[in-house]
Amino acid sequence: MPTHIEYNDANQKKSIHMSKPEAFYEKIAYLFYAVAKIDGNVALSEFNKLHEEIEKIWRKTDDEKHEFDTDGGIETEAIFEWLDEEGYSSEDALNEFKEYALEHAAHFDRLTHENIMHTCREIASQIRKINHAESNLLHDIEIFLKKIK
Repeated sequence: MPTHIEYNDANQKKSIHMSKPEAFYEKIAYLFYAVAKIDGNVALSEFNKLHEEIEKIWRKTDDEKHEFDTDGGIETEAIFEWLDEEGYSSEDALNEFKEYALEHAAHFDRLTHENIMHTCREIASQIRKINHAESNLLHDIEIFLKKIK
């Protein structure tokens, strides 16, 4: 799996990421959906925030073309929407993500961990402030990601 390193104008390392397969972007959609759905429904503002995060972070981490000439960001949004349309539960979506992450721990480097937690927090904070269920879920995700390093 190739590693991609970016440098800023001062020639300092800015970010490092490894190319990830299409399945990675599909499975992080499950995680982001689990965060949005934890309070029982997915608000439009949560989907809009996901879209912003994909444009700001996730499309920049995917330098490979996938099936049908798409990228990971498109995959993530499409799966997120599909999960919502199918009425997936937050718990089932989280378990699907965790199963994948445990089997593919190498895809979850430090920067990926930080980006995942950032996106999860951004989605969770869309409806007023982070509620108790969201806070517990974010804590669970943080602990889980630290375990798979």
